[in-house]
Amino acid sequence: MRKFGLLPVAVCTVVLTAASTAFAAETGGCDSFPWSVKTELQWMKASESEALKSGAKLPSPPEKAIALSLQPMSAVSFPVAPTGRLKPEGDVYGGFVNFDGPSSAPGLYQVTLQTGGWVDVVQDGKSLKPTAHSGKSDCDGVRKTLRFNLDPGPFTVEFSNIKKDSIKFAIRQAE
Repeated sequence: MRKFGLLPVAVCTVVLTAASTAFAAETGGCDSFPWSVKTELQWMKASESEALKSGAKLPSPPEKAIALSLQPMSAVSFPVAPTGRLKPEGDVYGGFVNFDGPSSAPGLYQVTLQTGGWVDVVQDGKSLKPTAHSGKSDCDGVRKTLRFNLDPGPFTVEFSNIKKDSIKFAIRQAE
């Protein structure tokens, strides 16, 4: 029995090393989101974006990133209270953009942020529950992406608990 005592340990070591090496090869990054964010990455890195102040209104989401100027959370009058808890460590900012409707047909849309923070999509006076969300800390250009089902008609995208006084984001119909 003694001569087989080290064999299971050696086998486990080889298996764990192989598994951790395979896991390390899947470091994540921009290609590891559950859906493509290639369009959003192009928009976020482009020099041209739609510059807006909190409270702005657009007919529909543009086919480019939006650079939104935010205000301290205490100064923002959100159309609907954010669903995320306020994180009082340091200065946090918020803001929102109103849209007359989705850019094309109603359906599944994705909201993608360049930095972290809380996102609410509001329609008919209620915060919509995201159908899916994902975040990566090792994707240069995209930090978080969420999907929402939008009906026809106006909607608002609200941002809260942002650590900077501006945020770059994009909205487009999901593929």
